[in-house]
Amino acid sequence: MYLTEPRLTDIVMKQVHYKFNAYTGVFTALMVMQIIGVLLAFNAGGGSYGSSSLEVSWTAASGDMPVILTLIWAFSMGVLLTTTAYRNDAFAFVSNRLSHHLSSFGFLLAVSGIGGVTAVFAGSIVKFISMFRSQPVLIESWGVLGAPMEYFTQLSTAILYTILLASFGYGIGSFIQRSKLVIPILIIFLFVLPFFAGIFAFGFIEKLVAFYGTETYFFTFLLKVVVTVIGIFGIAVYLTDKLEVRK
Repeated sequence: MYLTEPRLTDIVMKQVHYKFNAYTGVFTALMVMQIIGVLLAFNAGGGSYGSSSLEVSWTAASGDMPVILTLIWAFSMGVLLTTTAYRNDAFAFVSNRLSHHLSSFGFLLAVSGIGGVTAVFAGSIVKFISMFRSQPVLIESWGVLGAPMEYFTQLSTAILYTILLASFGYGIGSFIQRSKLVIPILIIFLFVLPFFAGIFAFGFIEKLVAFYGTETYFFTFLLKVVVTVIGIFGIAVYLTDKLEVRK
């Protein structure tokens, strides 16, 4: 028995602070993905129409590409945090499985928030650059000055989607940590099964995407994301509770 015993909150906060200092590579990857997204955004589409006396040509630029690549980054980051190299970092502290998961989820929530905000800002950069191109520009979007509530709703939605994808990645990584058989099962489900039962497989994926993607009420969407993230966190803790830290 010791005069001072480490508290769980202190351990978790120290681990989160350590991960922010040690895992700077995730921010570099985020920046690269969003730069690629901005470059690809200017090739969103185009075309022309007209008659013998008048022809109109148009090109489209969209701020969706930085958001899409940010979501891919978030999912990959969630999986990455469950790999052996990252799990072994827990030995730098006096910790257990719970504190390790709490610090990982705290880190995920923080960097996902950063990723969601910068993804929307990257979309704004696309619109800003479009305004200075030589052609006349028509911008159809919500702005912080023209429609502040809609803009901040868009910002909050991007953050929630980023957190959701990062949580999915962390959950899948926890399944893989529990059993390597999950990898071939995922490959079969994602790539093999659609060829033999495409209607059923894609139907399930379509319903899953529609469950989150077609929600029109923000607070309902927020509730869905919160419940899902808490559920994934609980499953991850349960799956790895009996494992050694280095396993």
